Amino acid sequence: METFFFFLFAVVAVISAALVITLRNPVHSVVSLVVCFFQVACLFVMLKSPFLAGAQLFVYVGAIMVFFVFAVFLLNLKGEMAKDKFSRWSMYGIPLGIILFIEIIVLVSRGRFGHPSGRNAEVESLLNLGKSTEAVGVALFTEYLLPFEVISILLLVAFVGAVILMVKEKKEK
Repeated sequence: METFFFFLFAVVAVISAALVITLRNPVHSVVSLVVCFFQVACLFVMLKSPFLAGAQLFVYVGAIMVFFVFAVFLLNLKGEMAKDKFSRWSMYGIPLGIILFIEIIVLVSRGRFGHPSGRNAEVESLLNLGKSTEAVGVALFTEYLLPFEVISILLLVAFVGAVILMVKEKKEK
């Protein structure tokens, strides 16, 4: 039964993630992304990691998705959606997307995403004691500190960029 629910949540997550990038209406894309985030949270629960499931719901669905919804509604996208051409930035985006896809294929083929020697001994001992929240904290701020900081800077840049786009849009009107 557990395998059935795993595949159910995984298939719905993959389908909703595909809908995010294929739907033309930005509001429908945002709703599909919310569905995908909920499915990932369900997978975290199945992996016996309620902290990550809660963090997934609070951080992504609660904070970032609200930001996306406000950005979609504040920007006037009707005029932009009528244009059916590639923007001038697509010449940078398409090669970048291909490079990221190749990186994902390489990571999946290697089979390990974390430390080359496996789990950190401290993280392993905390997991054995049933302290998953502490294990996540130790792993996040020791072994994965650099990716954590890079992602936080990336989110900050995205937020500042969205605010700049909104200010430019209001000045042009």
